Amino acid sequence: MRGLVLALTLIAGPALADPAPPAPGPMVARLEVGVFCALQAMDQMPAPGTISGWIHVVDRDIAFHWPDRQVVPAALGLAFGVKAVLKPGASAPFAEMRIYKPGFATPEVWETAFSDLAPSLAFFRFDTPGELIPGLWRFEAWDGDIQLYTAEFEVVPAAALPDIAKACGAVS
Repeated sequence: MRGLVLALTLIAGPALADPAPPAPGPMVARLEVGVFCALQAMDQMPAPGTISGWIHVVDRDIAFHWPDRQVVPAALGLAFGVKAVLKPGASAPFAEMRIYKPGFATPEVWETAFSDLAPSLAFFRFDTPGELIPGLWRFEAWDGDIQLYTAEFEVVPAAALPDIAKACGAVS
């Protein structure tokens, strides 16, 4: 019997960690997390602190198709991220985004800005099969030594959430 329990445990694999709830810092008035379909073409901006050397830039407001979701299927064309608005009168024009990915010792980093006037969106879009990395991902926003927020996402195999993985028409 013990052999059967051990075999079932090994087949099931390691338990995934639940992502921590999003944590806004003292300057943040509103913080939203979610997942969205991102198959449309996007502009790019240089970001030397990232693996690709650039980040996607959106020219319009992005609505989360799955708001408040922190478990993300690893599927091409899906994106996940954080929207933040600062408290009235606050601004962070020279802030820094950091994304910590499973298996990487250092985060991907780029410059960004935050204000009290409109949401600032930081996101990761799965563009290539090599980016479909399961595990715990962490987004952090910093204004100098002040953490604006932290948010975690658990990326799981696409088969674990087939309805979301297939909703955008992407194939992984």
